[in-house]
Amino acid sequence: MMSKIGEAFLFFRQNDWSSILTRLNTRDTHPLIQFIKYGICGVGSLTLTTVIFYALSRWGTYPALVSSGVSDEVRALHSIYNNIVAFFFGNIFAYVTNSLWVFTPGRHHRVLEFVYFSVVSSTGFAIGLLSGPYLIKWYGISTLTAQLLLIISSTLVNFICRKLFVFKG
Repeated sequence: MMSKIGEAFLFFRQNDWSSILTRLNTRDTHPLIQFIKYGICGVGSLTLTTVIFYALSRWGTYPALVSSGVSDEVRALHSIYNNIVAFFFGNIFAYVTNSLWVFTPGRHHRVLEFVYFSVVSSTGFAIGLLSGPYLIKWYGISTLTAQLLLIISSTLVNFICRKLFVFKG
């Protein structure tokens, strides 16, 4: 593992920006570079999901912001609804960007590939919806720390599952 990271840093030191960008835009690249590309797609997906969640929570049918004037119980339920809708669009964005830029599609039929991709995403999403409050309750960690741990672990598990089981590589 450390040798792979060393190889990646050596590549970055030995090449100019043009060579690095060319390598970034190929699917057959170093695993660390592939993971960086995966992270860029993930940030895009997270941004889209967050914008949709906020828009729905502020102006949608199910208000979920503190300023909406609904009770905490209703607000919590609405936040789940809005997260599910936002997740749907974020998942589509992640699939399209990952299949076009990060991974090599073709291990499965396109529809089945999307289903597997979505199962991996949904599992991480469900665990995230359920585990955050428990981490805070059981270990007394901050909400931000719990969210960061969730994002890091979910990213790693999703990357490995997608690389090994969903896409060709």
